[in-house]
Amino acid sequence: MLRLRKSLVNKANWILVAVVVAALGFMQMEIATVHDDVQDIKEFIIKGNEKMKYTSADFNCLAKNIYHEAGVESKRGKFAVAQVTLNRLREGRYGNTICKVVHAKAQFSWTLYEKKRNENPKGPLWDESRAVAVDVLDRGMRVPSLESATYYHADYIKKPLWAKSVAKIQQIERHIFYAKH
Repeated sequence: MLRLRKSLVNKANWILVAVVVAALGFMQMEIATVHDDVQDIKEFIIKGNEKMKYTSADFNCLAKNIYHEAGVESKRGKFAVAQVTLNRLREGRYGNTICKVVHAKAQFSWTLYEKKRNENPKGPLWDESRAVAVDVLDRGMRVPSLESATYYHADYIKKPLWAKSVAKIQQIERHIFYAKH
């Protein structure tokens, strides 16, 4: 009986050791992945001097636009949507506040649905969308390759009619970005 108990304790110890080693390996992999993501985003965006004055409503409008347009995408996709929103604000054709740009008639599909307009998002995707909004508004983060982009559409949408009059810049994740000729 004593031998059996020692044998079981030894097996349990080895299993515990194996679990700890596996967990440590997983954690190192996670840390490396996070490091790679941080390096990737640092190469994708730049910190500029263009900080914005905005209201809490504008912040919420930008965060909601990022969330609904690119919420399931990586930070690259989120920054790209934010960049186009701010480019449209700078251009002035779509409104003189972030909220007016976001809610300009039929410009961002999610704004066509009252339920989405009125919802209060929650969860990690919302938190990340808010963090990107802070980065672009308070820290001046920008996507240099999209500094002239004022249009985009999802890659699963057949090329819209308006796309004939603009120049394609690039595709970032699920969106194709355009600028005027």
